[in-house]
Amino acid sequence: MTVARRIPTYFSHSYRREDRDVNEFFWRTFDAQHFGFTVDPQSGPLSTCHLEMTMRHSACFVAVVTLRREQPVYRCSPFIVYEYGLAVRARTPRLVFAEKGVPRHLFPDFTELFVFDRDELDTYDGFEQPVRRLARKGQGYESAGDRLIGEVGLALPATPAYREVAPLITAALRESGYAVREVSVDFRDPGEIPFQLDGFDFVIIDVGAPDLPGWLYPTLFGRFVPTLNILHEAAGGGVDGTPSHGTGARVPELVMGEALRHAAASQDPVLRWSDPAELLAALETQFDRFGMPRQQFRTLDEGIGYIRSTGRADGSIFLSTAGPDDKLSREVGRALKLQNLTFFHYLYNNTIPRGWNWQDRLEQQLEASQVFVPLVSEAYWRSEWCRRELAAARRLSDEGRLVIIPYFLDGSSEELIPEQGADISDLTVDERVALILRDMDGWFTGRIAPENSGT
Repeated sequence: MTVARRIPTYFSHSYRREDRDVNEFFWRTFDAQHFGFTVDPQSGPLSTCHLEMTMRHSACFVAVVTLRREQPVYRCSPFIVYEYGLAVRARTPRLVFAEKGVPRHLFPDFTELFVFDRDELDTYDGFEQPVRRLARKGQGYESAGDRLIGEVGLALPATPAYREVAPLITAALRESGYAVREVSVDFRDPGEIPFQLDGFDFVIIDVGAPDLPGWLYPTLFGRFVPTLNILHEAAGGGVDGTPSHGTGARVPELVMGEALRHAAASQDPVLRWSDPAELLAALETQFDRFGMPRQQFRTLDEGIGYIRSTGRADGSIFLSTAGPDDKLSREVGRALKLQNLTFFHYLYNNTIPRGWNWQDRLEQQLEASQVFVPLVSEAYWRSEWCRRELAAARRLSDEGRLVIIPYFLDGSSEELIPEQGADISDLTVDERVALILRDMDGWFTGRIAPENSGT
């Protein structure tokens, strides 16, 4: 049976825990119309080039803009405003849902802007029509994200520093599969320029180089050609002792607008460099990111799992169970996976390679975990491995490196574990899973402190 492909859609949203229910409401609405949301997870360094490339290969843009009363000027996420600007530049069909209280002027496309009240989401039945209209615009573009590795343009000045580093950049790009060509600024007619620039996957450009034509970056910006922006800043002069053009060079306003400045105050969208090895390492990190598969929700559960993981601290769970309780641990593990909670289980999520020393690797798994979750029953005490896991976890807990949150399946051994836990002996399997999942989410979102865990 042929399964219809989803419409690849750039989803701009809040990462805050308190906005998860709002994001989930809209995801369910869009999932029903077979959209596939692509997200930029809140992790890793800022890469405006990666965002531009993702937007360029999206059929649609959807933003859910939630109110932030404490945010000056914007009263919402400045990063969403920035991403909306990317969609406008890319001329991507777009749809914005903004919470009442958000400034209208930030999203001037009034015909595709709809207001919502988070406390009355269950009363809205008029959002399906604009979603269907967007789906019609996206039909036929389901393969927008399918692409081969193409060509990269280099727009670098002819300085001694770049004569040294340009061959290294070219080699790294070719190692990643890209063809490489210098951006030509010699032309007989200005109309030739777009034919060259539009064919690049992205362009690496020194945004502070005075000897590059002043029209080049604005043209790339206006044509929405993704740019990987770098800037040479030599502290004591150039490679051959001549002054570096990058020292004190001014980054064009087009590179760092107000919204991005507010959204990424601690991150620089420009790779500033003086040491070739450091530049190369930073560029290779970017190239690796560009080559990763598009992170797109393929199912309703995948989307819900991601949304419920937003606002949650990184960390891992060690799920400790005895063989007779594996049915419950399987259901718990499935629920943890659906909500993007990282965990280890000896049977259902075992990352220890075959042939490795089991006990040594088990200790490493425990040391890499933040929460130890034993599902305690009479069978648990009969298992030598379970007792070893608990003893190792207690040592780490005594050192303040791990918290133990036990769940008692038969109520027969609570007195043997001093940590505060929960007796779930009278609950159904679904109720047990829901309680454990709620506690784990609460722990990693900071809603449950160690001394209150499991209650």
